[in-house]
Amino acid sequence: MNVEQPDERTLELREEELIVQRQMRDVGEAHIRTRVGQVVSQRVEPYQEGDVLIVPVYEEQLVVTKRLLLREQLRIRRVTTTQRQLFEDTLKKERVEVDDPGQTGMVHEQFAADEGGADRRHDGLVDRFRRALH
Repeated sequence: MNVEQPDERTLELREEELIVQRQMRDVGEAHIRTRVGQVVSQRVEPYQEGDVLIVPVYEEQLVVTKRLLLREQLRIRRVTTTQRQLFEDTLKKERVEVDDPGQTGMVHEQFAADEGGADRRHDGLVDRFRRALH
């Protein structure tokens, strides 16, 4: 009996490996300039002006405005009324009496009216006022 031996071979497996190395190199320059913002009504896509690429950068701002608003009107009318009232009170009057003890005759009193006349004038005014009220 003859037994066959399997054929043995050695295979070499190979693998390639890629090693990435990054190196910085100068490829050119970019000049970036900003301008003061301006109000626009719509967005514009980036565009080219000659050899310059222009990329618009937008921001939205909340704008608060103050305006005068008439809320309501008040109408005020003056109404004239007349009210009559009777006031009664005792009026006091002071009088100055000047004496001339030395009887020199150089002291004199002068009155607008005699004592009775002044009181009568006052009474007459009160009477006219009372009649006007009734």
